Amino acid sequence: MRISTFLPHVGVFGGVRRFLELGNRWTFMGHAVTLYHPQGDPPAWLPYSGGVQPLAAAAGTVADLAITADPHTYDAFRAHRAPRHLYYGVLEGDPGVARAARDPAVTLAANSSALRERLRRRYRRPVLDGIGGIDPDRFHPDPARRTPGRLRVLLNGRRSREKKGTDLILRALAGIERGRPELEVVLFDHVDAHNRQDPRPGARLPSGARFVLNPTQDELVALYQSADVFVAAERKAGWCNTALEAMACGSAVACTPSGTGDFARDGVNALVVRFRHPFFLRRAVRRLLDDSALRATLGAAGAASARAWSWEHLAAKLLEQLRDRA
Repeated sequence: MRISTFLPHVGVFGGVRRFLELGNRWTFMGHAVTLYHPQGDPPAWLPYSGGVQPLAAAAGTVADLAITADPHTYDAFRAHRAPRHLYYGVLEGDPGVARAARDPAVTLAANSSALRERLRRRYRRPVLDGIGGIDPDRFHPDPARRTPGRLRVLLNGRRSREKKGTDLILRALAGIERGRPELEVVLFDHVDAHNRQDPRPGARLPSGARFVLNPTQDELVALYQSADVFVAAERKAGWCNTALEAMACGSAVACTPSGTGDFARDGVNALVVRFRHPFFLRRAVRRLLDDSALRATLGAAGAASARAWSWEHLAAKLLEQLRDRA
């Protein structure tokens, strides 16, 4: 197949990884994949084996399938000459989904069961299963990364209008380091042309906490592998990539249900905090810090269960559903 994908940019932000990883898998499967975005330059942070072209070039080409998850490139996506158009819902409240849902020639997909069901009920249309996304060969446990006598808590440092829940987690962690000289809190984020907000000003950090900005992919994996506990408290998420990446690397995960409902099982491979409040998050984190056996059990179970959500499986699953609908 000739597959065209459309993105607003290829930076480390906005779910770009999903399209780069899927493009790599489809290319490996023998399909010809071209990624269109305004600048047309290849991604610098993740190897990409498909073609990359400026967005304007899409008007002069033909494909068998066009895919986007981005309202900003919707017009170019819809005008692209292809018999099949797929809009991939990855965020709750995405205006592009509403636009695609009104067009009977556009097929819908969603990246989580919760979002898929919401879209199906709201628009009374079939929604393909686009659930999943992890590279278990890259994100995998390495116990040697952990330092004996130290406990590291890791979290996504992006402070985006409370949606990521970073400030909420910081409130939950306030004072938790008292009496724990071995505890270290680390936050990570990327600051670039597509995400200019520096998360450090105004962040109320626990004593000794620190930010790691713009880690490479190898450095990001090493952070996950070195973390004893990972905390996520997203709201209205589609798919919480960071929680699954941490789980795949053997971290004990404490998370809210948003974006994690497909892969996180409370008491089995994670601690799922039903109420998104600092009190309940603090209680879950303390439980993990105090119980090394629980951390080990959840970390091992999380790493084993993450492999089911591989990009290879998702890439094949999406194309199979499109063939069935055709």
